[in-house]
Amino acid sequence: MVPGDAVKMRLDVVMRRFAMAGFVVFGAGGVVAVVVSSSTPGWTGEVFGLLSVAFAGLILLALRKSAGSLVISAAGFSVPGVFDVRWTEVTRLRVYREKRRVGRWMHWWHYRLDWTGSGPEVLLEDGEYSYALGHLGGGARLYGALERLAPGTTRVELA
Repeated sequence: MVPGDAVKMRLDVVMRRFAMAGFVVFGAGGVVAVVVSSSTPGWTGEVFGLLSVAFAGLILLALRKSAGSLVISAAGFSVPGVFDVRWTEVTRLRVYREKRRVGRWMHWWHYRLDWTGSGPEVLLEDGEYSYALGHLGGGARLYGALERLAPGTTRVELA
């Protein structure tokens, strides 16, 4: 990797897939429930179908608001259109990895960046700047990008 290159990583891939599956299931199930219940007497099936379609719409709205990618470059790290942090604003950067469970059998690794210094006030949480990353793989890419692209003046800790 050339020092001037940027590394782009996908965020929230697992949650996007679950949300898209939920959108399809609730949307299609709601439409089927409305169609089937319209041919039978009673209104409970239609209400259930309309509520399912409304829930699918809420899932779709949540999908549109989730972040798409994290770009780590020699200038800093950013999510385009959401925030932009320059390395000159960062004094200490930590990366935490923890296992998040979904149900009984499924899990994914959750990476969290915590940094101190100045930066976007949108990300200020309990006195520190933080941004949560969730994705299936790419932990090695995240660590490698931070080690290669973070300048020597920034203290990077991998916890």
